[in-house]
Amino acid sequence: MKKVILLVSAVVMMIVLLAACSDDGNGESVQQPGTTPQEAGNAEETQDTAAQPQDGETVTITFFNTSAEINDVFEEMFARYNELNPNVIVELIPTGIGGGQQEQLQALYAGGNAPTILNVDPVNVIEYAVHLAEFTQENSPWLWTYGAEGVVEAGTFDGRVLGAPWSVQGFGLLYNVRVVNEIFGGNFDRNTINTQDALRDFLETVEAAGVAGTLLHGANWSMGAHFLSLAYALQGTASSDGINFLYSLMDGTQNIEDCPIWRGLMDTFRMLVEHNYNRNDPLVANYDQDVLAFGEGRSATMFMGDWAWSVMGGFQGVDQEYGFLPVPWSNNPNDYGNTQIVMVIPKLNAVDASRSTPEQRQAAFDFLGWMHTDPEGQQFLLDAGFFMPFTNVRDDIEYNSMVQATAWYADQGRTINFGVFDYISADVWIETGNLMLQYMSGFITRDQLAEGINSYWRAQQ
Repeated sequence: MKKVILLVSAVVMMIVLLAACSDDGNGESVQQPGTTPQEAGNAEETQDTAAQPQDGETVTITFFNTSAEINDVFEEMFARYNELNPNVIVELIPTGIGGGQQEQLQALYAGGNAPTILNVDPVNVIEYAVHLAEFTQENSPWLWTYGAEGVVEAGTFDGRVLGAPWSVQGFGLLYNVRVVNEIFGGNFDRNTINTQDALRDFLETVEAAGVAGTLLHGANWSMGAHFLSLAYALQGTASSDGINFLYSLMDGTQNIEDCPIWRGLMDTFRMLVEHNYNRNDPLVANYDQDVLAFGEGRSATMFMGDWAWSVMGGFQGVDQEYGFLPVPWSNNPNDYGNTQIVMVIPKLNAVDASRSTPEQRQAAFDFLGWMHTDPEGQQFLLDAGFFMPFTNVRDDIEYNSMVQATAWYADQGRTINFGVFDYISADVWIETGNLMLQYMSGFITRDQLAEGINSYWRAQQ
């Protein structure tokens, strides 16, 4: 497995993408939608990087987790850390998969109960920047010592290092290798799916064999943050292409329905809806149930990311070999997106400075150092199926087939620049994702979907 290639392809791509301001290609900065610039060093309290718990004193820190599918993994990790460090207790603040996470975080801050550590999307780091402590080479030397190329930059906003990435992930159409090979009579070639017509033929062949062509997880985060956002990301290979497209939606110079990429993606979406394993109940949105159905071969593909392994790996009697297919939006194999999948740094760990004590902050930085770069700490996330962007990850790790499928595309340079992800806050994927679910269920027309998307972005000015 070519770890270095994966890291260089994924992380270096994110250096400019995951920042509060992005380069527009002309040397000018592009301000994030819905945010106001923060002055550097504007955290509510000054951090004391030398603070350490005294002998016999116990420091309790909290960990707000939006990677809800691995709440159990973090619970086990925290318990082990406490065994190794009896003076430090790490308490999990869990969230559910999907909606409600951002409201939960807002309520914690509003109530004066800010978590010590935030495991959140990059956009949340931007939104809460005024409350966050800065990672430095004094309080977090591990980030500079072991972070792969581009990792520090990926967590840097307005010149301040406010987040530490802990995984690189990919998404597209996952496919079950056993099922597809059986239907197509041998070794299926993923390279053949490079146009809408090719995808249609694939889905029809699968359905004719008695297997659902695909599985769409009927959750707004999947449809809004992932599928719909392809229409923004595919505007061009530079992050500024997607950013400027969003600004054109905001100022009314562009309507979503006039964009050929969006129209093509919606044609592909309708195709997937027609072959959806959940078509009789498309809004069921039971994550474990959907992953299990896919793992048991009841659908040949699933629109999802390699993070699905964190659930799949715990099931018995499911298939173990998976690959990725792109989501083609046209019949030109050379169009950007028709032969690529998305790669992204989806989560950052940040440390609060508004309510924590100096001792809590340093305990948080030390714990994150253990989690990110200590072999025992890393193993919890490696066992859950995540690829970690650090140079000291053990060389003999056997990655699961989903991660290897992501690496296969990175190896060939066939990845989609998803810098626009910085803009996809919970409000975006809840509002526009709900519209996508209504369209998927037939409650609204495509014209109404377009009108709703346009209205949402117009309101963000």
